[in-house]
Amino acid sequence: MGHGRSSTNGTRQVDVVVVGGGLAGFAAAATAARAGRSVLLLDGHPGANRAATETVGRFRFNKGAHALYRRGAARPVLGRLGVTVSGSRPPIVGGRGRRGDVVDRLPLDPVSVIRTRLVSARGVARLGRVLAGLPRWRPAELADRTAAAWFDDLGLDGDERQVVEMLARTATYVADLDTVSADLVALQVGLAVRGNVEYLDGGWQTLLDGLAAAGARAGVERVGDVARSVVPEGRRVTVVTGGQDGEGGTVLAGAVVLATGTPEAMAALLPERPAAWAGLAGPVHAACLELGLAAPPPVRVLLGLDRPLYLICHAPPARLAPPGAAVVHGLRYLHAGEAPPPGEARADLEAHARLAGIDPAGAEESRYRHRMVTFGALPTPATGGLAGRPGPAGTGLDGVFVAGDWLGPDGHLADAALSTGETAGRLAAERAAAATRAPAGGLTQVAGD
Repeated sequence: MGHGRSSTNGTRQVDVVVVGGGLAGFAAAATAARAGRSVLLLDGHPGANRAATETVGRFRFNKGAHALYRRGAARPVLGRLGVTVSGSRPPIVGGRGRRGDVVDRLPLDPVSVIRTRLVSARGVARLGRVLAGLPRWRPAELADRTAAAWFDDLGLDGDERQVVEMLARTATYVADLDTVSADLVALQVGLAVRGNVEYLDGGWQTLLDGLAAAGARAGVERVGDVARSVVPEGRRVTVVTGGQDGEGGTVLAGAVVLATGTPEAMAALLPERPAAWAGLAGPVHAACLELGLAAPPPVRVLLGLDRPLYLICHAPPARLAPPGAAVVHGLRYLHAGEAPPPGEARADLEAHARLAGIDPAGAEESRYRHRMVTFGALPTPATGGLAGRPGPAGTGLDGVFVAGDWLGPDGHLADAALSTGETAGRLAAERAAAATRAPAGGLTQVAGD
């Protein structure tokens, strides 16, 4: 394994610097260290991590409604890094949908489709045909159109279209179905229907802790400093850091991985915004209401059909609350540019909760997050859908790689974060090794995207 070094002038040298301690950053750091490189992880803002779980009273609250796809790209990465998780599938059976203030069975199985008042007989037939065709969906062939245009192509109209739009929002966190590329929706809905998801026992902090432990076993050094700038300079990349006490330093690295969330947060550290990031849409936002209840609510699932509203009881089934108690997550998916007053959005979510039989004022604990970022950039037909997203090596800057939930062709949300984290860590390790071997006049280029 490589080792970090300090030069005579106090400037530190390491093989790889990873900036950001979320899912992507931890995966990149562990991967690079397991390849034999010395790795310094700058984790200066752990409280800002969207995968963190916080203890509030007797409850554990994720930052919004989180679910790990059972057949997504994240699972193999976790397995290769030796990270195990436990969880339970969501309580969809008996779930309810809402149109206006009318609440009835969610039409997601043959019995509920027939009995629900939320879909007409004509709509039931159309919905059945569309869902029966799901095994034949080819997401890669849908990158050239929006989800709304694809729904037009499928002949969806009226109340059954609202059901499919609800499925799309729930699987992607996206309200702008007339903007997002259809390949993302087809991928996520397919993963949800064929493999389902899990709510994690102990919350998503268990993923962060598992990845951090994998990195520590491989020799990753994790510090609470932040990066101020990242500048490629010949064979090395210079990282200027700042500590919590305000004092800074300089690190020379063979490669750097940026995993700080949104494109804007990453671009702020670079000499210039990468050209490959031109035309990106997003980030995507949601308003979130989290409730800790003394007992599970009478309705554990309530999803809006004509409005972008979500409410699901995550505990039980997951272990996020004491026995007999419950954790409920509510979301209002926000359109691009939509910035409702906090009081309005919270009142909307509380009214939605009351339709599920929950009195928010009687909750033992509650927390509201207004206009929370759910992921960093929206794939669109104009940018080529999922396949057109920038890759980990797409910064145009030698030795600088990126990882996050808006990057790479594989997956969405945590699936994309972990997939690109692993790829960026591997590429950074290869580039650092090449920088060490290179003569003074040149550097072996590391390929990959």
